[in-house]
Amino acid sequence: MKPLIKKNRRSGKERRPGKDRRKSDDSKPRFLETDTIQEQRPMKSSIKLIVDPNWDEIERVRNESNGFLKSYGLSDDIVHAITMVISELIENGLKYGVFKSPENRVIVDVYIGESIITVEVTNPVDESTYHHLRRLDKAIQWIRGYQDPFEAYTERLKEVAKKALHDKESGLGLVRIAYEGKAILDFFVGEDNILNVSAVSNLEGAFRR
Repeated sequence: MKPLIKKNRRSGKERRPGKDRRKSDDSKPRFLETDTIQEQRPMKSSIKLIVDPNWDEIERVRNESNGFLKSYGLSDDIVHAITMVISELIENGLKYGVFKSPENRVIVDVYIGESIITVEVTNPVDESTYHHLRRLDKAIQWIRGYQDPFEAYTERLKEVAKKALHDKESGLGLVRIAYEGKAILDFFVGEDNILNVSAVSNLEGAFRR
């Protein structure tokens, strides 16, 4: 089975992130991003967190993210929601990342704009994870098929209730990001085999004036 190649829905052309767009290597499969909300106004601030491939790291990142978000006057509900988004994406990166060398890490970037908060989590992958990337693509497109993320959330809960207890592929975390985090999910894999998963939350009016 050939790996999925995603295209920009508007232009129909393949998209590449940052420096990777300058050159092409057709020998490597590419998973490319679909549309996301674009922040037009200046970014207020950002934070980058480097996470070792260790599950104990999640709590540290939660605490640092929590403090960063609170420093910008966000409500407790918003801070909780975005911290949840960060945690879910880190768990996804740790679970499906490929960490073959000491420099392989999970990288978390959080950008605060005037009305949008963007969370980007990157981790290395290889051909052994392509099956996960296909499931990830399918799950994101399924969520986007619902006009109201709450409907996707309730439907997923029903499906999870039918699964065996040992089945860990529920996909509930992604639906929580869309519903509780009010976020649009997207992903791509760069030519350096780095998976980038983003969650863009439109939080107009969430900031303290």
